Amino acid sequence: MSQEREPLKPVDLRKRAKLTQRKLAEALDVRQGTISDWERGLAVPHLPPSKLKRMMEELDCTIDELIEAYEPEPEPAH
Repeated sequence: MSQEREPLKPVDLRKRAKLTQRKLAEALDVRQGTISDWERGLAVPHLPPSKLKRMMEELDCTIDELIEAYEPEPEPAH
């Protein structure tokens, strides 16, 4: 039996990379509040490709992990 794992969340990627919100914000040249908003699901990154690449480097993650972590959760069916 395979166990389903919890989906990645933005905070998981950041903590796995041992970064603070401030350090990640500095690396991406965004406000710390922006990182907080991303992690709380209040916003998603709207970054040019060069900054997305930098984000992947800082978080030491793949594009698939980045997409999984930042993809909005689907709306529940009614």
